[in-house]
Amino acid sequence: MKAIQAFRLRLRRLIFLEKSPEPGELVLSQRRVFTLPSKPGMVFLLVLIICFLTATNYNLNLGFGMTYLLAGVAVVNTLFTYRNLAYLKLNARDGAAVFAGDQAEFQFYVKNADQLERFAIHISFQQSPHLEQIIDLARGEENIVKLSCITTSRGPLPCPRVQLQTWFPMGLLRAWSTWLPATYVLVYPAPELNPPPLPFIGESGEKGNANTGNEDYAGVRSYQAGDPLKHLSWKHIARVDLEAGGNLISKQFDGASFGELLIDFNSLPTQLPIEQRLSRMTSWILEADRLGLPYEFKLGALHLPNGSGENHRHMCLSALANYGHSNTEVRSVQ
Repeated sequence: MKAIQAFRLRLRRLIFLEKSPEPGELVLSQRRVFTLPSKPGMVFLLVLIICFLTATNYNLNLGFGMTYLLAGVAVVNTLFTYRNLAYLKLNARDGAAVFAGDQAEFQFYVKNADQLERFAIHISFQQSPHLEQIIDLARGEENIVKLSCITTSRGPLPCPRVQLQTWFPMGLLRAWSTWLPATYVLVYPAPELNPPPLPFIGESGEKGNANTGNEDYAGVRSYQAGDPLKHLSWKHIARVDLEAGGNLISKQFDGASFGELLIDFNSLPTQLPIEQRLSRMTSWILEADRLGLPYEFKLGALHLPNGSGENHRHMCLSALANYGHSNTEVRSVQ
């Protein structure tokens, strides 16, 4: 099976020019656009053959005239179908980062630089042709097409192969081309649900709980191992049926009384799977960013000093997303 798939892939690369990712702008030149009869076109061709054979058998001049007229219409339709897709200019940019499990969105720029109007151009990922966008392009117009796909794991997600096709104007022919842009979407690890408190470091170097300060009451949350018993919310616990599986409730405070916040991969329990550790660090980063707290970040050889803000958050989350992936780079938010 692998040998057959490899042969098919090699054949498609040879015939349909399905090459490796292509950076920059791409022009759908004559060599990149392919045209074949559609299902209605095959029926139309069968009708032409029947008309020709009938006219020949009965020597019908009117039949010959009708057959040649329809054949001429088909030839003209071939030109219009090919011209509707040829010489479009395509470009793409890296998509915005998302979390694993969310939809990754890719943006493509389709420009009609010619003085011809284009109609009913279907654009989709080759792996999911049913999720397509249909656009028309006026003379000199540029359109932005957005296509999405679901993410399943963290890391750089390369853009799937894009397929452009059209059946304009009569539906007798299908003109198509494929394109693999050299773009990707960075997928952050999915945040852990109900993570432990933020890992503050006190003056003595011991860890403290992130949300166990005693300055401002911020609400309640599910009890986490390590929460002080004095912070249990007995008023809320009284309404919970613990025997039925209900959780204890802890009070949550803003303004922790501990020192600096350190998010360190090596400080997490080694018995936890790597992906769960990365997800927990993701949750801590998002929580610290929500509270406006500066934090220090350590992941392997990477050490980011105390910082906060969008760029610091992106650098940390990007490092988590790329952990274990080679030949990746962390880009700053401009």
